[in-house]
Amino acid sequence: MDDAHRLVPCAFAAGARQPRGGEAWSVCGGGNHAFMWPQNGACLLASGSNQHGELGVDPPSGDPALEWVPVVLPGPAVRQVACGWNHTLLLSTQGRIYAAGANGFGQLGLGPPQGSQPAARAWTQVDVGAEPAVRRAFVAVACGLRHSLALDEDGVVFGWGANRSGQLGLPADKRSPVVWSATRVSAGLPPIAMAACGRNHSILVAQDLRTVFVAGQDTYAQCGPGVPAPANGAWRTFTLPRPALKLCAGWDFGAALLGPAADGRVVMWGRCDHGQLAAPPDPGARCCRELRAAPLAGVRDLACGSNHAVAVAGDGTAHSWGWNEHGNAGDPSLADVLRPLALHGAADVVGCGYGNTWIIGDPSVI
Repeated sequence: MDDAHRLVPCAFAAGARQPRGGEAWSVCGGGNHAFMWPQNGACLLASGSNQHGELGVDPPSGDPALEWVPVVLPGPAVRQVACGWNHTLLLSTQGRIYAAGANGFGQLGLGPPQGSQPAARAWTQVDVGAEPAVRRAFVAVACGLRHSLALDEDGVVFGWGANRSGQLGLPADKRSPVVWSATRVSAGLPPIAMAACGRNHSILVAQDLRTVFVAGQDTYAQCGPGVPAPANGAWRTFTLPRPALKLCAGWDFGAALLGPAADGRVVMWGRCDHGQLAAPPDPGARCCRELRAAPLAGVRDLACGSNHAVAVAGDGTAHSWGWNEHGNAGDPSLADVLRPLALHGAADVVGCGYGNTWIIGDPSVI
């Protein structure tokens, strides 16, 4: 399949419900797969690779979905979906977590793989320790490359999967680099409101919406401007200048949409050698530890891919920036986009996979 180097309409399978004007939808993606669902969670659409069963389709198949296809829900409705490189977490409106896809690094939270197939090719409910997740209500999930986080209604964070870099907020142990089952990772931290995962790091925002905790790899300053010594064994901390409305992470950078909602602003930190921070990098610099503000006003939505980002400004225009090898930042030249590039003039919602971008909005305005 060829890359799309500019915005093109998506294709939907027969019978698949499509976004309509006035409806609120969400969209997200991983390495080569993606999901889309309406705000009421009544249906779920998937596209892309299903090599490891990451689409959760019924019946499971290794064939990719080349258009958006309906997926049978494991519960009554979907609240959120999060994607890693080749695994998926689904959060139901009942607060239950289901996983599908690759599990070679424990990223599904289902324990060590059974038999010769390290994958779950159908939605499987995640347990939290000896207590089934059905007894603990979760409100958000996040996926990194090969690790996962889940936030419960009490502000407690659980994690599982790869931890070679300490990305779960647990001390890294190279002799045992995988956490196979859901484990509490926010012990000693205040109640948490938001969570996001990068490639090998994780970001949390406390319920005060300003205190940030970051754990994991810091090669590109993705742990931000916090104190060098980790707090509580693994988490570094710093403070945002304004309350956060949304938290995102790229592979090696972090981003937050700051309030108030009427004047949303984006701040970012971490890797910047492809324009990930919406500005040309300083000469010779690969990263920035200090917070950088994107030159956009009234931002109302934000999403991050592996090394690019997209945001909706106050006038409804979607802007993208960063790594653009596949045209994922919207420039057909495939050169990196070092400053926000206007893509679409009537966007409602934006989403990113690791190397692609989706915009849900008025298709007649591009």
